[in-house]
Amino acid sequence: YATNEMEVLETEVIRTGAVTLAKELISTDHIESNNDTKTDTGETDAKLGELIFSGTGSAIPCKHRNVTGMYLRMNNGNAILLDAGEGTVGQLIHSWKSSLPSQCTSQTAIEEYRSRLRGIKAVWISHPHADHHLGLLRLLSERNAICSQNDPIVLMAPPNMFAFLSEYASIAPEIHRGYIAVDCRDMMHGKIHPMGRKLYEDLGVTNCMSVPVAHCPYSFAVVIDGTSFGRVAYSGDCRPSNRFADVGFGTDLLIHEATFEDGMEEEAVMKRHSTVGEAMDIARRMKAKALMLTHFSQRYPKIPPLKRSIQNGECSTSEDDEFPIAFAFDFMRVRPNTVSTAAKLTPALRLLYPGEGDDDVMDAELLKEGKDSVKELMNVPGVFAAKGIL
Repeated sequence: YATNEMEVLETEVIRTGAVTLAKELISTDHIESNNDTKTDTGETDAKLGELIFSGTGSAIPCKHRNVTGMYLRMNNGNAILLDAGEGTVGQLIHSWKSSLPSQCTSQTAIEEYRSRLRGIKAVWISHPHADHHLGLLRLLSERNAICSQNDPIVLMAPPNMFAFLSEYASIAPEIHRGYIAVDCRDMMHGKIHPMGRKLYEDLGVTNCMSVPVAHCPYSFAVVIDGTSFGRVAYSGDCRPSNRFADVGFGTDLLIHEATFEDGMEEEAVMKRHSTVGEAMDIARRMKAKALMLTHFSQRYPKIPPLKRSIQNGECSTSEDDEFPIAFAFDFMRVRPNTVSTAAKLTPALRLLYPGEGDDDVMDAELLKEGKDSVKELMNVPGVFAAKGIL
């Protein structure tokens, strides 16, 4: 970071008390004093209901971020995956391992891994790009090895995903028994979900609706009711969608892609993604109670910038933003009662991602060239009608 950027960040960290809050969160006393409601099994809702980000980057894995994947666990201990990019299972293994007691045996860790895999009862794939589904093959393979034929997952995906899996089955025939196929087009808002009863029995989900969005062919967002977080809306990859905002109105947790930073709207239009500001605008229109941003361009080794206003030397969000805004990172674990806390920790997290010297200068030059090219292209009449542009 530049000197003036560091000063702003340090001021914000002090103002928000992010470091003090982080210390409180990891202290034993804080954890033990958290009185949660017990379930029939004796476990607490906070321990069961959780959202783990296995990847928060776009396109390809890099040293800072894996490609997209999320593990949404319900209060009954079962879970649904929201996209499963390459390496999703490996990332989840690391995350689950970190949550085990330090004195646990190898056999205990193995049993926990098997239990978690068996507990994944459904997978949602937003669109057919590889960075959102390549981890599915390992998931199905390993789950088939430990589960009976009577326990397939509900796989909700675009139709061409099932063509891909059918072709893969020519070398791994057993993969077919691992899932029940549900075409995203058959669970659109206003339709009865083909496997709605099973989702309710396995996950407690009362409604699961797909919403067509603008990205590549067969791209969808999803709105899920009855999760441990309440109503959860996930955008997948897309341009800002009015239909998605309408269907997901009143959501408790909006997870929205924010591939580009503000100021790169033209490139976002060309690549059919969203900027940070556009994601925030959808959250406002949706009246979301909380916003989690993910799917960042791999040009951001650090947390992407958030447009803020400077008043009296202090940084502040817009007065219209009455909801917490958190930037997701790999291995981030959020519980229903810690979403607001995650947003407050953002200033401290920014300091964990220092600038990378000369690379930043080179990236800035390449970015300027790219933006100039995009502006030039968008000034060509009829460019969006040209075959092969999008």
